[in-house]
Amino acid sequence: IPGTTKVVAIASGHHTLQMGKLALVEPGLGTEENAGVRLIAPVRETPAERVDLYGQEGELFQYPYPLAEDTFLVAMSPLGWSRDPPRFGIYLVTAGGRRELLAADPAISCNQPLPLAPRPRPPALPAVADHRENGGAFLLQNVYSGPGLAGVSRGAVKKLRVVALEYRAAGVCTNFSLGPGGDSQASTPISIGNGAWDVKRVLGEATVYEDGSAWFGVPARTPVYFQALDARGYALQTMRSWATLQPGERVSCAGCHEEKSMPPRVGPVPMAMRAGPETLRPPCDPPRGFSFARDVQPILDRHCIACHTRRGERPAAEPSRLAEPAGAEAAAITEAFSLRGETTAEEISGRAWSDAYLALTAPRPLSLYGYPPALTGDPEGRLVKWVSAQSPPPMLAPCSTGAVASPLMRMIERGHRGVRLSAEELKTIACWIDLAVPYCGDYREANVWSEENREKYARFEEKRRRSEAIERRAMEELRASRTARGEDAGVTRG
Repeated sequence: IPGTTKVVAIASGHHTLQMGKLALVEPGLGTEENAGVRLIAPVRETPAERVDLYGQEGELFQYPYPLAEDTFLVAMSPLGWSRDPPRFGIYLVTAGGRRELLAADPAISCNQPLPLAPRPRPPALPAVADHRENGGAFLLQNVYSGPGLAGVSRGAVKKLRVVALEYRAAGVCTNFSLGPGGDSQASTPISIGNGAWDVKRVLGEATVYEDGSAWFGVPARTPVYFQALDARGYALQTMRSWATLQPGERVSCAGCHEEKSMPPRVGPVPMAMRAGPETLRPPCDPPRGFSFARDVQPILDRHCIACHTRRGERPAAEPSRLAEPAGAEAAAITEAFSLRGETTAEEISGRAWSDAYLALTAPRPLSLYGYPPALTGDPEGRLVKWVSAQSPPPMLAPCSTGAVASPLMRMIERGHRGVRLSAEELKTIACWIDLAVPYCGDYREANVWSEENREKYARFEEKRRRSEAIERRAMEELRASRTARGEDAGVTRG
């Protein structure tokens, strides 16, 4: 809306068509959940609702255009879905709900209205990308600023883990997640339900200096998120969104989960800036996705399977011997639920899950959307607690979940039945928990797909490779043409 920081928008659900309720977004009133969002036409209460098909009852709106702070051109269907499909006309609408029909047709919807009138040219954005570079950089000024680490002692954060997400090429098989954030369905799942959504690739850990600052490079055009680690390598807080930098882009954060309008701190130059940008060192070369079978199972094989060998119908359901028994009972126990690497195939998810993975994630069958049941883990289990794919949308309190809150870590730290793990082994298991218990390090790992699904996935992988090759050629041609014209070859203007 010209002259303001407000935006007129359409509020709708995730699985809906491009229509819904007319709303104003006012960032100055808040940026979390429903704060800063107000339904209009008419103005009314705007509660935080988790409804997948949100905003589809009654009258429907599309394509609003602001004429003034409280007056809009908009496509509107007064009857909504009572007429299928909805028929839209162009209306003049006020925030209070008054409306005047301007244009309609009995045979076809009228929408996407724009006034034929001069308007100020929008400001040009400065150059943000330089395609001669392969990476970007993040500067964190003070990890302790903002609510993300409220109550955490200064000096507790030693490193910032940087994790890249790898996206699936195609949807093959499925499972489900259910929790405070609602329900969802994952295609080509890489974990049991409620676990990690995407393959996670740890790029490395950036140093967090005494003043809370960090400065590090990341690969361009790669979605990344961050975890604040303590001295043990346990995540005290996890970023539940992600950021992607263009080549040459530099981004500065004032703190952890701070408001975007929060001004940068005033004071000495951050220690990280004085030290210079850090090059991340991945835990393996080349970096690869975190795999339970490759990264965690060898630790269990070395230390655990001498006792944990019992296979049952539901190895994850009854970790009944977690507690340390006393006296003669302790001497009598020689085996417990299986932590071996033997696998059980699950057709609906298309994966062969190991005994150990199921024992630690404690899944139960869950059926949604008319599908057969699939195994869905318990993110508040007796052994392991992790950030669920359906965790509550508002910011989570630091240290409320993950390895730092998992009984499993406390048990093996103190030495379970005389078994001692190294600090690096403990950190690896903690990393697995803090990455939201991924099972697969790539989308093909441990698959039990049909031949048809294998061919489908291969076809989409090849399509991705072709698209990437086309894009690389286009960028090379762009740089060459700019060089020929005497322009800066790499910079892209906003």
